[in-house]
Amino acid sequence: SAGRGIFAAGPLRSLPNDSLAERKRRNEPEPEGNVTEIILPQGQVENFQLLLPMLTQLNREKRWLAWIDPPQALVAKWQKQNGIVAGEILVLRSSAEHPATELAEKALGAGTCHAVVMWTSRLPKAVFRKLQVASAHGNSHGVVLRQR
Repeated sequence: SAGRGIFAAGPLRSLPNDSLAERKRRNEPEPEGNVTEIILPQGQVENFQLLLPMLTQLNREKRWLAWIDPPQALVAKWQKQNGIVAGEILVLRSSAEHPATELAEKALGAGTCHAVVMWTSRLPKAVFRKLQVASAHGNSHGVVLRQR
């Protein structure tokens, strides 16, 4: 069906296995990631008017803007209102084999996306920390949108 494909600008590589414990052992500072978590009220995950200014701002750079599991209605509305072409946005759909958090970590860490926006229902603290590390590694901004 429409909107279910995975489009890629380049390979999304896994991050080096560099645990925080290893970094501390070597007296290296923790990387400074840039991940923002936005918690929306139930039923507001598709709130187009709330998200539009943020998504428009994130689309100004020359690297990919990746969306992971966005509501299909939001993708269609945003593309129509902003005249966005397929080459400017990367829509990734998670699966049992490739969970959304894994896709986000790889997209953030690859350096090919200036921003990664993920829609999810939950985000454990350990996963948030992994996204922070990936964000620092790829010099990317992460935005996690989830329902309360």
